[in-house]
Amino acid sequence: MYKAVMSAENKRYLYISLAIFAISFYGILQILVQGQEHSFGVSREIPLGLLLLGYAFFVGTSVGLSVIATLSHVFKFEAYHLRSRHIALLSFASLIGAFFLIFWELGGPFQLQVLRFVKYYFNFEVSSPIWWMSTFYIFETPLLGIELLLLIKGDKKSIFWAGVVGFILGILAYSTLSMVFAVNAAKPLWHTAQFTISFILGALLCGGGVVTLLMFLRQNDEPNREESISAISEMMFFILLASIFIHLWTGIIASYGKGTLLGESIKVLSTGPLAFNHIVFELLIGIAIPMTLLLMSKFKSLPMSALASVCIIIGVFFNRYDGVIGGQIIKVESIFLPNLEYGSYTPSLAEITIFIGAVGLTMIIYELGQIFLPMREVH
Repeated sequence: MYKAVMSAENKRYLYISLAIFAISFYGILQILVQGQEHSFGVSREIPLGLLLLGYAFFVGTSVGLSVIATLSHVFKFEAYHLRSRHIALLSFASLIGAFFLIFWELGGPFQLQVLRFVKYYFNFEVSSPIWWMSTFYIFETPLLGIELLLLIKGDKKSIFWAGVVGFILGILAYSTLSMVFAVNAAKPLWHTAQFTISFILGALLCGGGVVTLLMFLRQNDEPNREESISAISEMMFFILLASIFIHLWTGIIASYGKGTLLGESIKVLSTGPLAFNHIVFELLIGIAIPMTLLLMSKFKSLPMSALASVCIIIGVFFNRYDGVIGGQIIKVESIFLPNLEYGSYTPSLAEITIFIGAVGLTMIIYELGQIFLPMREVH
């Protein structure tokens, strides 16, 4: 019988996590007192804001972590073996953080949106991408918990099959989430295969980045530590390289389609209101700087890989932000005018605090798992 143990390190991180989560109380109180309409920065023209794109960001992180955990106990990548329990726990915690965001996006416990969502789900509208996304996550969420418990128990055969099913469900669920946006032909920035592929690549990058930061913050003397640093750093580098090709070819194709819906819409990222985000946060901080850091470290320096990971996570977040907001910010009718007209969106303080709270909740679940579950693995 495992006895719960709280070390000084666990206690410190738990208190920090609780403090971060407490920040969300401001946003929650705003919603409960004033309602969504007065609390959020969204509008009729731009109805999807920080909480929805934050949901996509957290779910993507969960999928990326789940894939990395699967590399250990399904595909036998020994570099990740000693951390597979921690990675699986973080994957589950991240998914709960995502649900926290979507819960308040739907208005919280006293709004009819939550009840409507449940009611419409049981209409079994199988032609709806949202219905399929919901179904995949109904199975994926408990499966992540089961997979973690199986890893702790050490049942190799069951772990293998749970990992295979979890891997497939995770990729299906997250790609279906991107499909919810991509099927909207009225939003040219969404209505591309690149949009869905960037979701998957971003998920893998966030997963690798979070694992690297975990290794940096919780350093120990595990025998394959250098191998793990090298493996994750190389994985992130090659995914960043793939991201460059996606950005490059998207720009080239759009330039040849001058005057088309996509060609005009992509201006929101090149010369429009999101150009600074795209160039500075996505391309410079999110791709160029981390690739340089990883090359300079020769994939062997944990501090440099951790710094690169921070840049990568920032870049992926702004990729989600620019993708989701950029698809809405262009006024559809202005596509046919000489100059594009843009709407405006700025996240409200309520949205920002609830997003920060989701980070704290994810950390709390991870720290509680550290305390109450036997997380140490044997090489």
